[in-house]
Amino acid sequence: MKKLLFFSKNLEIGGMEKSLIILLNHLCKDYKIDLILEEKKGLLLKDLDSSINIKEYKLSQNKIKVVRKFINFMKRFFWGIANKNKYDFSCNYATYSYLGSRLVQIASSNSSLYVHNNYYDVYNQDVELVKDFFANHRLNKFKNIILVSNESKNDLLKIYGNLESKMRVINNLIDYEQVLTLAEEKCDINIKKEDVNFVYIGRLDNEAKNLELMLKAFLEVSKIDNSKKLYLVGNGPFKNNIEDFIKKNKLNKTIFLVGERKNPYNILKKGDVLILTSNYEGYPVVYSEALILHKEIMTTIPTSDEVIDINDFCVKIEKNKQDIVEKIVNFKKNTKKYNFDFQKINSMRLSMIKELIEVE
Repeated sequence: MKKLLFFSKNLEIGGMEKSLIILLNHLCKDYKIDLILEEKKGLLLKDLDSSINIKEYKLSQNKIKVVRKFINFMKRFFWGIANKNKYDFSCNYATYSYLGSRLVQIASSNSSLYVHNNYYDVYNQDVELVKDFFANHRLNKFKNIILVSNESKNDLLKIYGNLESKMRVINNLIDYEQVLTLAEEKCDINIKKEDVNFVYIGRLDNEAKNLELMLKAFLEVSKIDNSKKLYLVGNGPFKNNIEDFIKKNKLNKTIFLVGERKNPYNILKKGDVLILTSNYEGYPVVYSEALILHKEIMTTIPTSDEVIDINDFCVKIEKNKQDIVEKIVNFKKNTKKYNFDFQKINSMRLSMIKELIEVE
């Protein structure tokens, strides 16, 4: 049985983390898997199959820089001696972790980097900053570069055209059965059917998610149409700013901050539309989850993968308040049904990943 190594930061609630668990729980039926985490913590830990071996690789936090760097260098040195080409396949699933890239490149000659965001947009199309980011990953040393969207791949090709043969678009697997099951659970949030309910699910982070723009748009909407409501599901560094904004502008009957939830689907099911005003995205897992529940999507990032083009199922909004306010005010409820075979889609994606694993 082949041995696989995956690396990630932790297993707190997040789209990337949920997707990793779904992938590993499928792969562990055919392979022996070690999962290395920088921090062995998170609510999702217990969702991993018991056959998956979880290890922690904790970096030194010594306050003295020279001491910290020495400890971390020696730790990686001895880890490398023990794990050099020990695995048949290795993957850094946390794109932002340089440590992850170092470890998986040591662990196997058949190494992959899973790119979950569009870093051309993350760095505002600054080619040199993108190069600096991926230079720290030693991108050319990976055998495979897996991206979750066509847009991410095409933008990366603008800079790394010579690496095209290594690039694959393989979006995340979706546990569609779990989404449908959890959506039926009783919801403790009083979401009124007579309102038009917008739902945001994700990290409460303004830099990437541009939540300040969303809040300002709903402030204007509240002056025009008080039937439009916003439910924010998640946690993050912008939470206090949101609370202050709601209080300052007396929006407690328009904007509802409902916190981080392992089951956001019963809220999404009661909502009418998923909304994102992001500055950049790869291909958000929540897009697929919205389509499973037959919800329309309003977004600034209508991205596509190897199967689904969100342009076909969304209301496109610009990154400006006026356009967002207009689209929200004019949004009408609908009863669209999307007939995607996510079982077939999952099987296809899993087969594509297994092809990378099985390469001799």
